[in-house]
Amino acid sequence: MANSPKIAILGLHLESNRFAPTAFKSEFIERCLLYGDELMLDSRSKHPKACGTLTGFVLAMDKIGSWQPAPLVYADGGAAGPIDHKFFIELKEDMASRLRAALPVDGIFFAQHGAALSTENLDPDGELYAMARDIVGPEIPIVSVLDLHAIISERMVAMTDV
Repeated sequence: MANSPKIAILGLHLESNRFAPTAFKSEFIERCLLYGDELMLDSRSKHPKACGTLTGFVLAMDKIGSWQPAPLVYADGGAAGPIDHKFFIELKEDMASRLRAALPVDGIFFAQHGAALSTENLDPDGELYAMARDIVGPEIPIVSVLDLHAIISERMVAMTDV
């Protein structure tokens, strides 16, 4: 690992209730949908829109010392219904494209809730981790922070290191 590790930052922070209305892209835009440098600006701001685990990670890494953040995409839907699958696929493809462009990285940090559903997928969290693992391979650590209400699948465990 380099003296100044390059860490890719991604996240889909969504606690889904299958009986609540579908969460569309517009709801994420209204609540918190950040790309690239705006993710870092928000995380370091006085009143961030992103979840505390994301901002806490960024601030802790800043205090630890030299690092190279590679901010990619962060989407926060809060507590809502399942994410619209069309938007989920768009988000996943955007994350994959940005991750490929950021390579090489020394690690990946996911700021997730861990209880997301899509309108067509019962494990979007696991699918995002698998996407990242397919891109970076088995040697790069993938770390994810989850809420205490996370619904942890075998795939989520298999595709991450911590």
